[in-house]
Amino acid sequence: MFLLFYKFIYNILKMAIPPNPAYLSLCAMLIGLYGILLFMIYKDIKNSRNMIIYASLIKFGFVATVLYYWIFVSADYVDMPFRILGGIDLIFGILFIKSLKFTKK
Repeated sequence: MFLLFYKFIYNILKMAIPPNPAYLSLCAMLIGLYGILLFMIYKDIKNSRNMIIYASLIKFGFVATVLYYWIFVSADYVDMPFRILGGIDLIFGILFIKSLKFTKK
């Protein structure tokens, strides 16, 4: 959705559209691939321990990137959608780690 409607979303949030939106397309594509990973986990959760760990690392990596730019560069440098997604990803990363108890070791 973000891949196709980023201009609309940025306008709703009253944010300036970046001059080169390629990074937005890349993020949207990676999120799509991540969705496929989550679907694969859903299909066989008991045998998906390594994929759950990988999914958690992706979530925490996104959170770490958002926090790095927010703390060490500038809070203005982190667009609002990424702030929101960072908070959501932190919650899901923790839930993914907790879900490991349902998998085979």
